[in-house]
Amino acid sequence: MAMTIKLAGDFRMFAEKMDAFLERYSKENSFMGAVRVTVGGKIIYERGIGYADIENKKEINKDTLFTFYSMTKPFTALGIMLLVDAGLVQLDAHPSLYVPELAELDPRVTVRMMLQHISGAPDMEQDKEFAALYAPGTPDRLREHIRLVVKRPMLFAPGAEKFYANINYITMALIIENVSGLSYKEYTENRVLKPLGAPTAYVDCLSPFVPDGAIGYELVDGVLTPAARGLNWMYGAGDIVGTLDDAYVLNLAHKNRLLLSDAAWDEIENASSVSSMGLGNTINVWHGKKRIAHNGGHYGFRTLHNYLPEYDFDVIILSNVGLATSRVDIANFAHDAYFGANDLLTEEYKMDGGYIK
Repeated sequence: MAMTIKLAGDFRMFAEKMDAFLERYSKENSFMGAVRVTVGGKIIYERGIGYADIENKKEINKDTLFTFYSMTKPFTALGIMLLVDAGLVQLDAHPSLYVPELAELDPRVTVRMMLQHISGAPDMEQDKEFAALYAPGTPDRLREHIRLVVKRPMLFAPGAEKFYANINYITMALIIENVSGLSYKEYTENRVLKPLGAPTAYVDCLSPFVPDGAIGYELVDGVLTPAARGLNWMYGAGDIVGTLDDAYVLNLAHKNRLLLSDAAWDEIENASSVSSMGLGNTINVWHGKKRIAHNGGHYGFRTLHNYLPEYDFDVIILSNVGLATSRVDIANFAHDAYFGANDLLTEEYKMDGGYIK
């Protein structure tokens, strides 16, 4: 039921601490998932715990496919920046230059603001009435819905505040389609995922359950119960499926500045003073250390990629149980087990809240 790599020396002690913690944590909090910790590109801990499919006793391992949900957004941002590098998209242009359905969106909004979640654009799921009327947000209806949603009042003046909203990255997916002439799925898989070395990852915004992948679970009256994936409004914002190896390419991309120019990477890693968001990642301080990260979560899945570039310390957590705190708890423990505990201020971030349930 467990898959663990044990290494010699200090790493062996680290692995033993992680094993003991995960054994206890999984029992106390119904955690199931895959966890990887790397230092300097070397895997010092990797484990699958629990089941990808409880009914059929299919165990989680390093090759189990999970829905990334919002951990999709860093890949979508890379796709946009490829177009920026090619001179086909301007970060400070109004998004309607590329998506005509956004013509009525506040003229002060820019592509950059949407990537940083400071656009103030009204969101699809801003209130139950609108969400119920226009759900499901399937790709064939997105343009219709965006044309309607931008008629609604802005949440705030563009650039003044942060509001994490999927409409920002749905817009990026539509820009990709209109500018490249390819579907978002084809472009992302062939221009981003495969060139990064993530050949098993793919875009799936239609399947309620991932074929041959982990089933997502929610606790219902204390029992882990299968939950169909939340697919509304995930286009470009939460629809990539992948493994630990696929998630790890985010580390490689940042570390080696893959696919893009240095100027593009500087843009990605330059955090907004308003949102602490770069382009597709949160960039903030975690246990006193610079962190580049993004998480994901909705029905049945919680995910996290947590990278400390100054130490090349990387934590990936892919869980098929929709409990919000597990990825934070496990990542914090991994940090303390490796670096030692400290009481330095940590900036927490909430990226996938606000869903209507």
